[in-house]
Amino acid sequence: MTNIFLSLFGISVSISFIILVLILLSPILNKRYAAKWSYLIWIFLALRLLVPSSGVNGQLVMDMLSQTKAHVSDAKENDNDGHADVRIAPGRIVVEIPAQMTTPIAGEDAMQLATQFALQNGWQMTMQHVIKNILHAGADNAGITILDIVTCVWMMGSLILLSVHFISYSHYRRCLRKRGKVIGDAHILGQISELKRELHIRRAIRVIAYSNAGSPLIIGFIKPVLVLPKERYSPEEQYFILKHELVHFKRGDVFVKLLFVTASALHWFNPIIWMMQKEAAVAMELSCDERVTKGASFAVRKAYTETLLSMLHKRVAGRTVLSTQFYGGTKIMKKRFTNILSKRAKKNGIAVLICAVIMTISLGTLVGCSIAKEDTGREAAGYVPDLPEEKELQKDEPDGDSLTDNDTSDHTITLTFSKEGEQEQKKAALATGDGYSIYLPEGEWQQSDTDTWSATVNEQVRLWVTHFEGESLDSVEQKLADDGYNTVNFENLKQVDDIIYHVVLKEFENDIWGIFSCYPIDAQEGWGSEIPVIADSFAAVMKAYDAERNRSDDSGEYLTDDDCENMKNIALEFAAAYFNGKTDAMEKFLASTYEGPIDTFEGSGVVSNLTVKGLSDTDEKKVEDGRYTVSVEFRDSDYEDMLQYLTVLFVRQEERWNIQFYGIEG
Repeated sequence: MTNIFLSLFGISVSISFIILVLILLSPILNKRYAAKWSYLIWIFLALRLLVPSSGVNGQLVMDMLSQTKAHVSDAKENDNDGHADVRIAPGRIVVEIPAQMTTPIAGEDAMQLATQFALQNGWQMTMQHVIKNILHAGADNAGITILDIVTCVWMMGSLILLSVHFISYSHYRRCLRKRGKVIGDAHILGQISELKRELHIRRAIRVIAYSNAGSPLIIGFIKPVLVLPKERYSPEEQYFILKHELVHFKRGDVFVKLLFVTASALHWFNPIIWMMQKEAAVAMELSCDERVTKGASFAVRKAYTETLLSMLHKRVAGRTVLSTQFYGGTKIMKKRFTNILSKRAKKNGIAVLICAVIMTISLGTLVGCSIAKEDTGREAAGYVPDLPEEKELQKDEPDGDSLTDNDTSDHTITLTFSKEGEQEQKKAALATGDGYSIYLPEGEWQQSDTDTWSATVNEQVRLWVTHFEGESLDSVEQKLADDGYNTVNFENLKQVDDIIYHVVLKEFENDIWGIFSCYPIDAQEGWGSEIPVIADSFAAVMKAYDAERNRSDDSGEYLTDDDCENMKNIALEFAAAYFNGKTDAMEKFLASTYEGPIDTFEGSGVVSNLTVKGLSDTDEKKVEDGRYTVSVEFRDSDYEDMLQYLTVLFVRQEERWNIQFYGIEG
């Protein structure tokens, strides 16, 4: 058993190097290649972790340990430092093993050491029993070493972890059998049959409704079950949920989950393997999302993310590890949204997979086992990829008033910049151009040309706006690539001598706008932090004369200024009552034709920055059949990096505007 432990330890060390490299490169790999290739790499590494064979086999190591024992006494006489000098062939990496690890110890000392291990891990009675058996079988304790005790601790840890997972799995299965109800809904079963034909699935699968299920999931190895919570889903949500889980079912992802759980249990002493399990779970969901949305339009992919967002708001309960699940946690959901809505075509990653296989095999032949304790403090804390700092744009006025060239003094906002971990706020005034507007910090920018501004303190710092009229996003990105720009964290950058050029692309309707800027490389910490926030304030606007012309050409009804002011006040008061859970205050704004319960906000975060959208002079404000829709934009502290909207449908009743419908959208 010691041979197996030493071999697995050597494998754990060699695979850890590859895992760390892959985690560090994951932002680049995820951007360039489909997630399924990362998923396949993690599966291969997990399989390798379960094979107790490496470049240095266990018996060879034990032979070297025997040589170490033979030279311990000579080493002591020569005032050695207590470590054996193990000689190996050149080009191999084998860490020296301390002589104390292989020196037989007395029975009482073994029991004391075992008890110390047990107390630290909460296994006192179990470990004492195991060590007593080992001592009894050890021929008067002549062959018991610290290495033997470490091996026993490893075995106990692995068995306990595997037992916990399988007990949890068995308990969940029993609960399903007792409390689950087989679904006989013809619509659901028919939709599953259609999806099975689409995905070429022949295996049968039962569908069970279970009230304690946190979210839809697949569980079971021999007789798999699709578990659905007792929630009501829209037809669109139901389609995406069923297809997502059936993709998991077709790929056998529950078996892959078992693979990663087993690898983590056998290598529980290595925190990097736990990191691998976490990254593999993310890759599994990303690759499943890609399969669900394969060949789909942007509108369909957006609808899919809205289904994910609805699951995010439901706050799912716990689950067993040995199952798939539609929900994946807030951080994973953010990665999934980005991946699903990405418009960049992903490359074939077979070359990356082959490189990972070659690296794994090569390191397996170069790295031996090590008993010396390494500093894994950083890995144990867990590696979390750095997320870009939030770029806040907090308006002083919550409404969207008219933006004109002659009246910019009343249109200011506060821009919040993050510099070296500290927040800095600046007043910014509205600047307008041909079909757009942007906010620039007051007194710090001056217009040097049409659609171009330069910083007052440094003329090398410039900002200009380019309209790519009639062009697609892909064609503009290709132009930038041809011009030497590289995409870094969803931003386009290039460097010419000591000047950095930065581009943020904005897509409005069928038009693409580019907010270009440049600044010296030694000013990157300052201007490099400010300019992206300024670019976020950019907005394409419809000119006032265009709006008036459209109105004159159309005989329909439009909102008056009084209507807009009235709707804005109602929307803000209604939103305040909605977020504070005051149904009585909400009811007085509802139309007489409103049907259904009065729902309030279910989130637990703090809501701020309420802004009414759809009532500014740049909006058409045309009333259709006595109805008009506005949105209340807000931020939730639980999801600070995304804007959310409370959509409100107004209907005119007895010369008053009342609310016919309302709901949250992401």
